[in-house]
Order: sequence, then C-alpha cells, then structure tokens
Amino acid sequence: MKEQKKIPRTSPVLCGSIAGSIGGMGVRMHNEAFRVRGLAYTYVSFEPSGAGEAAAAMRTMGIRGLGVTMPFKEQVIPFLDALDPVSAEIGAVNTIVNDGGKLTGYNTDAYGALTALQEAADPRGKRIVILGAGGGAKTLAWALKQYTADIILFNRSQERGREAARRFGIEFGGSIDKVDRNLAYDILINCTSVGFKSQETILKRDNIIPRSLVFDAVFVPVKTTLLEEAAAAGCTCVSGTRMLMHQACKQFELYTGVPAPVEIYETMLNRILSGA
Repeated sequence: MKEQKKIPRTSPVLCGSIAGSIGGMGVRMHNEAFRVRGLAYTYVSFEPSGAGEAAAAMRTMGIRGLGVTMPFKEQVIPFLDALDPVSAEIGAVNTIVNDGGKLTGYNTDAYGALTALQEAADPRGKRIVILGAGGGAKTLAWALKQYTADIILFNRSQERGREAARRFGIEFGGSIDKVDRNLAYDILINCTSVGFKSQETILKRDNIIPRSLVFDAVFVPVKTTLLEEAAAAGCTCVSGTRMLMHQACKQFELYTGVPAPVEIYETMLNRILSGA
C-alpha cells in the first residue's frame, strides 16, 4: 500500500468563548491581537447547551482554548482533566486550554482583578470591603488574602455570604445595607451585578467613604453609576474594564505562549465600549 503524503495544516488554530451574548467582545479583542502578533489563530463565540457538551466538543474538534463565563465557570470543572492552583482554590475557571486532548482549567480573573487594582493602589495592609458572594467576590477574596488579612464581605443573602467568608477565612459583615460611612475601609469593591447595563447602583455617595478607592467589577457601562457616585465623593475609581482587559491578556498568553500586546487589547476594548 502506497504511503499517503501528509498535507501540512493550513487552517488556523481555533479558540473561542462559551460566553453567550458578551462573547463578541472577546472575538474582536483576541482576533486583533492574533493579527498584530502574526499568529494563525482565530477566535469565535459559542453558545453550548451545557458545560459537558462544551468540554466534549473542545476535545473532539481540537479547539485550543476557550474563555468561560457564568453559568459555566463552576459547572465545567467536573469535565476537565486538571486545574491550575488558582482555579482549584477558588473553585471556578474562566479559561480552558487543550493540550493534545488534556483540558486544563485556569482562572485569569484573579490576575486581571489584582492587576487592575494595583494600577491604582497597593492593597498591602489595607482594609477592604467586598460586596457580593459570587464567583467574582470569591476570586477577589482569594487574590487579596495574599496582601491583607483585613477583608470584610457583605452580601444580600446571609447564608451565601457567610459560606463564602468562611471558605476564604475572612470576616462576614452582614447585609449590604449595613455598608455606610460609619464602616472604616480603604478599598471598596463591588462584585455584584448591580449596575450592569443599567443606571442602578449598589451604593449612593452618602454611603461611600470620601477619598477611599472604589473598584466596580461591572464593566458595562465603563463608568457605572456607582463609580459616578464614588467620584462625587472624591474617591479614586477603578473600572471593571481594566480587569476585563488584563484577564484577556493572560488568556492570550495561555493560548499562544506569546506575550500579549496589552496596548492592542486596551485600544480594542475602548473602541468596543464606545460603540466604534
């Protein structure tokens, strides 16, 4: 039997996201970064019916990397072969890398959040208030525990809030309505979804400590109502877009093994959020 000649691969390496309606942001950012770096990669957005189906398709189709958003960040873990130490401790992944059929889960949200915060302030020894008890709050609690032991979590659901605080060895302060100017803190972080694509705010300026640092993990709109209220109180403000950008850069490096063009991600994200 005549030996068949191998045909060199000409199709690009496939990456994507299981991100639903917000997947288009990653598509534009990552594809432009691939183009600038001269890489034969392409990034698309998928809407799978479930986490197990997404993992199976990744193996079957040889998809190199996937970005993961809610509700799949925890659901997909049982279908993976390995977790990096960060995602294992947090209990959530937002990135999956396929190495020859072995699927490893990573959490680049922790890197993105911490990098965004450190651009504005050094968290070491600071008293930090976290609002919320979901995946974002857990990620920030884990990341910030490396820099300070003085972290207080507040959440509308008392049971869920206590459970999250207990898991990461931080204080639970009760319901979010207890957060006001009588509560001393240096940094306040909103990890709830309040304000996403709306004019709602989790706190008004009268309940925000003047000249503190306020970080809103919500990234649409860029300047949320909470950040507007914080600015009016004389606070330093950090937008969730900085976290989004930095975590996307880390994803790029996991997919490709190449340093991310940070300035390209920043430019593209600004264009997307301005409607360009």
